[in-house]
Amino acid sequence: MPVERINPKGMADPTGIVHIVRDKNTAYISGQVGRKPDGTLAGMDIRTQTQQVFENLKLALAAVHAGFGDITKTTIYLTDRTDLEGFRDVRNQYLTGELPASTLAFVLGLADPDMKVEVEATVAIPG
Repeated sequence: MPVERINPKGMADPTGIVHIVRDKNTAYISGQVGRKPDGTLAGMDIRTQTQQVFENLKLALAAVHAGFGDITKTTIYLTDRTDLEGFRDVRNQYLTGELPASTLAFVLGLADPDMKVEVEATVAIPG
């Protein structure tokens, strides 16, 4: 099976990247931010942006017939240490049970200065 590049419907159009690269039974989901399908930010606060991030991840996972329990690794970027609790509160609504391996980094900024969070994921595709 050749490497497959996927941009699921219902997600903001990516600029210069692809949302998902699938290689056999592994999918790599590019960093997801709090952008709605129309490309605008879902809100200015960490909870609203994080909820949109995980809704985007849900669409990406569905595109490869996977779910949150199939995520094996996440890399999380936050721009403000005080946002960690709000991020975790929302994340824990989506990632239940066994958690994936994870890296968390606090960064000076993301692609848009109003973005507060970005999450990329590696997925073990079932079946």
